[in-house]
Amino acid sequence: MKYTVRTVLFALLLTLTSLAAHADGPVSIGLNGGGPLSQDAHIGWLRVTFYWSSLNPDTYGVWNENKFAELQGIITDAQMRGEQVMLILSGAPAWCGGGSNGATPCYIDAWKAYVDEVSRRFKDQIAAYEIWNEPDLTGQSAYGVGWDFPVASYPRYVDYLSEAARIIRVNAPGTLIVGPAMSKSSSRSSSIWQQLDQTWFPDGTNASDYLDVISFHHTSFREYEHSEDIAWDIHDRIKWQIRYYNPRNGWKPMWITEFGWKVKSDISEATQRVRTKNLLIQMGGGGSGILKNKGFNIERAFIYRMHGCDGDEGYGIYRCNQTPRPVVSTYLWTLPFPATQDPSVPVE
Repeated sequence: MKYTVRTVLFALLLTLTSLAAHADGPVSIGLNGGGPLSQDAHIGWLRVTFYWSSLNPDTYGVWNENKFAELQGIITDAQMRGEQVMLILSGAPAWCGGGSNGATPCYIDAWKAYVDEVSRRFKDQIAAYEIWNEPDLTGQSAYGVGWDFPVASYPRYVDYLSEAARIIRVNAPGTLIVGPAMSKSSSRSSSIWQQLDQTWFPDGTNASDYLDVISFHHTSFREYEHSEDIAWDIHDRIKWQIRYYNPRNGWKPMWITEFGWKVKSDISEATQRVRTKNLLIQMGGGGSGILKNKGFNIERAFIYRMHGCDGDEGYGIYRCNQTPRPVVSTYLWTLPFPATQDPSVPVE
């Protein structure tokens, strides 16, 4: 890939101005899920999934008020507990071509109507919106995961992102726009990062302008991956993929919106606890210093599962019977609410 002198100078300028802006520091701990158990675990940020297809199941502009009331209940409950909510906008309804798994994007006007409705109703109640979920994946069986559309075909992910951000910034000023929630480093994710960097709109804005926070996932599927292994993966993804293909976004705040280890025969509950704690220390620039003094420490990280009683129990920080695993009872309970990890403490 060739860079112009202008691009290189732009990247250098971002480096100089952003390293100080995003220094190493404490990592705020979030969780995918909510309710009393999240507060019990001292979690201050929730990543909430509530699909577009649930709120707008039948036709354009017709809303399911019962589902909106259900979502309002989740948000109100979090507010009463002193927790902040990040809502994922994803899961296209079947009536406009969303497919059986909600992963095929609808035409752009339907998307805009959905974003407008949600962001107006929940003004000043939602701290952040994450735009879609893992658009670098295709053909997923899990609902609301992936982007079953060619990267360059319209509507593109960057079109969904930019239109959503424009609407949210009008309806709910100050709300953070988070994305692109990439699953992994791949040729497809590289193409999306590059598209973010190189897409310009008629009003003179760049697609990267519409992201306040960069998000990606780093859930471990392998028993031999320790906290240092994942920290190196985070390092390499930011340095050699995000900053390489999308330098305009490469020095913005970084959140990992899914991470964790699955308890199984090779990983005990005690191991899950130690690796979770140690990775959070590494994220803030501590531990072995893999992410230290590079301007891309992770400011917020969301543990993947509350308890996973729908078939992914092993990832949960609670067992399916809602009793706490050690990651809660001998780690998160030792942190004051809202839970943050100080990177200056030693790893275990």
